[in-house]
Amino acid sequence: MSEMTVMMSKRNFLEVCMGIEKLCADLYHHYSEIYEDIPEASQLWKKTALEEENHRRQFELALRLVNETEFEVSKDGLKRAYSIQYKLLNLMEHIKDNKPDLLTAVTKALEMESNLADLHVHTSLHFEDESMQKLFNTLGEADRDHVTDMQRYRTILYLPLCEMAG
Repeated sequence: MSEMTVMMSKRNFLEVCMGIEKLCADLYHHYSEIYEDIPEASQLWKKTALEEENHRRQFELALRLVNETEFEVSKDGLKRAYSIQYKLLNLMEHIKDNKPDLLTAVTKALEMESNLADLHVHTSLHFEDESMQKLFNTLGEADRDHVTDMQRYRTILYLPLCEMAG
């Protein structure tokens, strides 16, 4: 691949990832508002939204440093990022008119966070610069924390359903 193609792939990947993080933040802010009558849920969504905004800023930093930082992006990584962005756009469009019940919202968010964690692990940007690498390793850990937080909350939501069935 030419140097120009490689640079465009890097830029595209970082821009798509910034877009994904913004969509996630927007989704979680939306959920925080529509579930404001359930404080635990609203707080979980708000906390996660703010963390996604921070992740977007990390990608923005990487984009600003793209010319000074050596890293690689696979074609598969770029395809995965576009696929996740597309699914997120569809989800956002759907929930504008259809408020999901809380359990569905948590379950869908959990799927999405798992896909994002998977994207970050499989494309795991390999930076030459150690401090940039640490920054993005932290991003992957935060995605796993989101998954853990949402799994815990989903389990709490399932408990009353289990008691009613038993």
